[in-house]
Amino acid sequence: MHRRLAFPSALLVLVAASATLSAPEASAQPKKPAVAAKKKPIRDELPDPARKAWDSAKELFEANDYAGALVEYTRAYELSKNPRVLFNVGVAEKSLKHYARASARWNQQLVESAGKMTFEEERDIRDAISTVQSFVSTVEITANEDGATLFIDNLETGTTPFKAPVPIDVGRHTLALRKDGFLEKSEVMDISSGQPKKASFKIEPALKKSLVSIQVAGAPGANVIIDGIDMGLAPFKGEIAAGRHTFEARAGGYVTARQTSEVVYKEPLDLTLNVSQERHEGKVKVSVNESSATIEIDGKIVGSGAWEGVLPSGGHQLVVRKPGYQTYSTDIALSDDQVRSVTVPLQAETRGQGWVWWTAGTLAVIGGGAVASYFILKPSETAKVSGTIDPQIPVYAAHFRY
Repeated sequence: MHRRLAFPSALLVLVAASATLSAPEASAQPKKPAVAAKKKPIRDELPDPARKAWDSAKELFEANDYAGALVEYTRAYELSKNPRVLFNVGVAEKSLKHYARASARWNQQLVESAGKMTFEEERDIRDAISTVQSFVSTVEITANEDGATLFIDNLETGTTPFKAPVPIDVGRHTLALRKDGFLEKSEVMDISSGQPKKASFKIEPALKKSLVSIQVAGAPGANVIIDGIDMGLAPFKGEIAAGRHTFEARAGGYVTARQTSEVVYKEPLDLTLNVSQERHEGKVKVSVNESSATIEIDGKIVGSGAWEGVLPSGGHQLVVRKPGYQTYSTDIALSDDQVRSVTVPLQAETRGQGWVWWTAGTLAVIGGGAVASYFILKPSETAKVSGTIDPQIPVYAAHFRY
C-alpha cells in the first residue's frame, strides 16, 4: 500500500522491527473473526474516476507536492467513499504538518471501517494517530452567533456551535470566525501540548440592521418604497440597515404618503403610512368692492359681493357685473391644492369725450339751421316797400313797431 510513504524511513524500520519481534506472540493470538487476513490493494477497489485521482495523488506525493496530493486523495475518497482512502488523506495532512487534521481523518476511518478492517489495518491506523498526538491540543470555541465558520490558519475547521473542543496543532495559529453579513473576528493564539485553550468570539453585523414593519392604510394594493427602492406590495417586513431612511406608500390615483424615520440598531420599528385619494382641485376666493355685484365663474352665477369655493384644477373665467359699472373679466389658472385670491375693483361708467362732441355737434346743427333760416327769410334792405312807412327803415325794424 502506498500509505507507507507517510512516515519517515526510521519510523518504517521501527514499525517493521517491532512486527518481526512480536510475530511469534501475534501468531499465538486468536484470529480476528469475520475479517480476512489480507485484503487486496486499495487501488483495485476504486472505480475508474477515483483510480485516476489516486494515481495522480501518488505521483504528486512522490514529488513532495503534498498539497496537490491532498487534493487528489480527497477527490479519490469523495468519488469512491472507500474509507481505506482516508488513511492516505491523513498521511498527506501529516506531511503538511496538519497534525490535528491528520488525526481527524484517521479517526474518521476507524469509524467508517469498523468491523471491516483487518487487524493489521486497524493497528496501523491507531499507531499513526499515536504518532501525532503529542503535537495536538484542543481549543474550546464559543461565539455569539450560530452558523459562523471557524478558520484556523485559513483552513475551514467547522461551524458554530461546537459541541466539543476543537483539535488544534501545537504552535502559533490565527483563529478567525466568519459569517456572511458580519465582520470577521480573529485572534492569534499560542497552543502548547497538553494545554487546552479557550477562545470566545463576538462578531458584529457588517451592516447593523433592525426589523422594520410597514403597514399601509387607505389604499389597497399600495407599494412600499424605501429610499427610492420599490420593496413590493404592502405590508412590508424585513431587516433594514440602521440609520435614517425615507419610507413611502404609493398607489395609482392616491397621494403618496411619505415619512422619514431613524432606524435604531436592534430596536424594531413599526410604521403605518396613510394615503388619500388624489384631488385635482384648488380654491378660489373672490372679493368685490361693490357688495351687490354679480360674480360669475365659467358663465354660471355663483354669488354676489364675495365668493369662496373649490374648483377643478385648470383654467376658469371670472366675470363680475353690476349695472352702471364696467364689466370685469379675467382668466384664472388653478393648479392642484392652490388657493387663489382675486380682488375686483369695479369702476362706475362715465360720459366720456365722445358724448361732449356729440352734444356740441347737435347744438351746432341746430344753431346753423336757425341762422340759415334767418338769412333765407330776411328781405333785402334796399327793397322798395309800398306804404306810408319810410322806405329807408329796415323791414324787420318796422316789424317791431305797433
